[in-house]
Amino acid sequence: MLSTFFATSIALLITGCSGFTSHPTSQLARISTTPSRGAMSPVTKLNVLPDSVASPDDARAYFYLWFFGGSGGVGVALRQFPQQFDKFQQLFAMSGEGPTAGGDTVGISPLCLYPRDISKADIDKVLGNKLSVEQMVEKGPKPNYLSENGYLCFQSFAAANKDCNPLTVRAVFDAMSTGDNCAPNVAQASLDAFASDTSSDRAAFKNALLKTKLAGFSSIAFLLFLLGPIVGSTCLESLSMGWFPDWPGNDNLPYSLLFGPGAWTIPQYWT
Repeated sequence: MLSTFFATSIALLITGCSGFTSHPTSQLARISTTPSRGAMSPVTKLNVLPDSVASPDDARAYFYLWFFGGSGGVGVALRQFPQQFDKFQQLFAMSGEGPTAGGDTVGISPLCLYPRDISKADIDKVLGNKLSVEQMVEKGPKPNYLSENGYLCFQSFAAANKDCNPLTVRAVFDAMSTGDNCAPNVAQASLDAFASDTSSDRAAFKNALLKTKLAGFSSIAFLLFLLGPIVGSTCLESLSMGWFPDWPGNDNLPYSLLFGPGAWTIPQYWT
């Protein structure tokens, strides 16, 4: 629950943002005027609550729905950070492990966040494995439900390439999947494409690795960005309408929580 509060607070207080993102359902545009030097300038305030939320009781029910529902989604996104950190640690630990043929490297992108580049000879050794994906799954360990139902898991792929460089084995698997499991048809098609690539820099492998890595990173960032403004703005407006509808700062949320009248004045208007 604390993770939801901090995530939504940060999203709402980003400089330059209005603090509200349009709700996917209907919106109300409420026009008000604010005094300025020498003239009155119109300011449009978006109400993210749907038309059905018309009373404080409705707003309170809506707040509970979005707050507890949204906390689960934000929590899932935030839990990805320690998991990603663990993966980085594992990659750095693999950096000095196992045999390597050395020689020329493929020049993987720094955005992949690998501790070092990958040797072409090491990649060729992994891609030269004669086992099919089906055979790897059949002979390898099956640590989870997906692997028991025909998916290629990293443990099975690593077992099938136990004489290869560990970091290279991880890199090839990461080029096929953003996680630790890969559909067998996708894995086989990817391995075939990598093996048939005759480019000097192993472009098919290198580009696939960058694509899957960026997809994994961006999915977490997008989830936080999506949940932060939507959940935060909806919860904040339903909170104000449900418990302090007469507070003078409601027309300038979320900035009014810090800069006049300030959140410390809310208890005076609490209902």
